[in-house]
Amino acid sequence: MTLQTPGKSHVLQRVSEGESGMPDAWKTFRVAPAEGDWEPASYNIRGEDGREYGRWRRVLRQHRHGLTVISRYKAPPGKAWKIVGRASTLGEEVYIMEGAYYDAQGNILAGPGTFMFNAPGAVHGGISCDLTLYIHCCSGEPDKIVSIDLIDFEPNPPP
Repeated sequence: MTLQTPGKSHVLQRVSEGESGMPDAWKTFRVAPAEGDWEPASYNIRGEDGREYGRWRRVLRQHRHGLTVISRYKAPPGKAWKIVGRASTLGEEVYIMEGAYYDAQGNILAGPGTFMFNAPGAVHGGISCDLTLYIHCCSGEPDKIVSIDLIDFEPNPPP
């Protein structure tokens, strides 16, 4: 947090006790659009068109108090990713930036601007073709993947 006073700028750092008993210093920072690598998932595939499909993750912040990422999912034409996970110890917050989650019939369940909280240990997931998520894992650990399937799928047009 930055406090503004006439002629001065002060940066406050939150300090908490770490596992070693030493205080954790929280520092303000930013990640520019061109900074940071997009990590591909181990399950990514190469389509018949030669393009790579799957999930890419960009870590924005990783700390024992949280893991914050942007994840992009892209499926080949006529397909979708059906991914089921189990939320980590303190749960996770998910915000849909672009794209949608669908039901098995191709109807949109949640679209851009939707916020979801997956409670600790909750089994969750969805079907997506082209999706970008902002995810904050509250415990600092990513969720556990239960299943990943690439399925035949065509979304219905929005009403």
